[in-house]
Amino acid sequence: NPFLPKDSPIMAMNSAYELKGCYDLEHVKHPSVSRVEERTARRLKHGYYASVSYVDACFGRLIAGLKELGLDEDTIVVVWGDHGWKLGEHGSWCKQTNYEIDVRVPLMIRVPGRNSPGARCDRLVELLDLFPTLCDAAGIATPEEMEGVSLTPLLVDPDRKWKSTAFSQFHRSPRVTPDNGRYMGYSMFTDRHHLVEWRRWDHLAGKAGDSVAIELYDLQVDPDENVNLAQDRETQPLVKKLTERLKRVWPKSR
Repeated sequence: NPFLPKDSPIMAMNSAYELKGCYDLEHVKHPSVSRVEERTARRLKHGYYASVSYVDACFGRLIAGLKELGLDEDTIVVVWGDHGWKLGEHGSWCKQTNYEIDVRVPLMIRVPGRNSPGARCDRLVELLDLFPTLCDAAGIATPEEMEGVSLTPLLVDPDRKWKSTAFSQFHRSPRVTPDNGRYMGYSMFTDRHHLVEWRRWDHLAGKAGDSVAIELYDLQVDPDENVNLAQDRETQPLVKKLTERLKRVWPKSR
């Protein structure tokens, strides 16, 4: 899907400016989308997949070393990433959007004696859950100010009922928006839908202003998030319901 989602607001997409800083590439004229030639795209994808294969091999060596030292049954292992990565999807590259391809990350957890080996879990979890998870697994008291939820129950039963929403947010600076505006995108996932609300952002005061755009994607029928349904008449009740839930979580839109 090398194109912007249908009916998506322009501030939703990044400019892939990271390529400009790391590679000798020419960018297209579109203010928020960067395209590369097919030959260059193949080279970039080749390098990306090679790096993933290399890290995977190094990780295998690390685990083998733990086993050789007899530490594998006394070591908590977490493999994770801080963001996803686009390889031309939505006409862009790198990270820095609220789309699932950038927000969803790899996450593997092994706690000796507490996990179902090799099991896959499809429940909604967030990176802020990792701190209380590690505290719980290590037998350390979790600080009261932690917002996350320990994931250790999911290690025992990956199919158990869990949280119904997951959240993220991303700032869009004036240098990548056509109107030189500054915005904050508040993102909320449910088991089926993905809602993003864009608000004007006052970076000096550190707070959000008026809502300027809404995105809604049905991940069941549109997992690649190619069509924004927020403006469709039949989705308005759902948009209202989800935006109200989002405001309850971020009442001050901080």
